[in-house]
Amino acid sequence: MLATHLDAELRYSAYRTEVFKQVKEFLTYPDSHHIRLSDIDHKALTQARLWHDIPERSVNFDWEHDCRLYRKLYPKRFELAIWHQNRLESLALGRPSYSGTRVRLELVERLARNSQLKGRAFVITELSLMAYAALLGAEEIRIMEPINESVKNYYISRGYRYVPSTGATHFPDYCVKKL
Repeated sequence: MLATHLDAELRYSAYRTEVFKQVKEFLTYPDSHHIRLSDIDHKALTQARLWHDIPERSVNFDWEHDCRLYRKLYPKRFELAIWHQNRLESLALGRPSYSGTRVRLELVERLARNSQLKGRAFVITELSLMAYAALLGAEEIRIMEPINESVKNYYISRGYRYVPSTGATHFPDYCVKKL
């Protein structure tokens, strides 16, 4: 690993830690003391493996592979594991644009069955993403490739604007919100 990559890893890891602290202080749910925010560590990836056996799961992300790839390519990445007590509830991965004017959320998944944070996991993810984008000086956030119409409409209900794909390679559809 190059020294500059390692320097960026350390700096942006500190940024994420600061974001987690800020967002945690902002949460006012009655069970907020049970919610913990962290980077995606070995424990999170181990618990995420258990999600493969949940029939209600609507995505098939390979979190171990994606995290390994993200860590290699994007030291400035956004990553988030949301825990309720000791159970993993949600994971998210994204990255800032090269110019730093926007942050894109590329993968986000919540525990499909019996989630303690149903209806709240995305709100916490969004707050974290917005805080990370603000810390970096980004002007917008994008949620890449909503998985279905219902999810797309949920994002729109939260103030996002849908942008359909142009059909060109590397220009998928996304939802965008100005900060």
